Amino acid sequence: MMDERRQSARRRTYLGGRASYEKPVSSDECLVRDRSPGGARIEFSGSTPIPNAFDLTIRDSGETRSVRVVWRDGLQVGVAYESAAVPFAPEAARRIRNLEADRNALARRLAQSGQPMR
Repeated sequence: MMDERRQSARRRTYLGGRASYEKPVSSDECLVRDRSPGGARIEFSGSTPIPNAFDLTIRDSGETRSVRVVWRDGLQVGVAYESAAVPFAPEAARRIRNLEADRNALARRLAQSGQPMR
């Protein structure tokens, strides 16, 4: 029997979803089989290789989250949420993450130069 490592219990679901990948730009349909505040179990129907990180959109709620794969078992993957739910398109969520990453990189460069960020 597998040890339970989740921080919170998952609820069984049967929700349609879409996994969107950046490189190359593509996406796959999926089913969200169960979910918790910290992650979800997702089932894919095809044999497309699933990357270690992607954006997951849940159709019923319209929410999009960045997720990270924590386990794999055949066509199922367990993911941990890497971001809060974003109630708009995956492209907008991806742009926001990229802008935040750029800001953080600039802040690090300023810190190395000794100048404060305003």
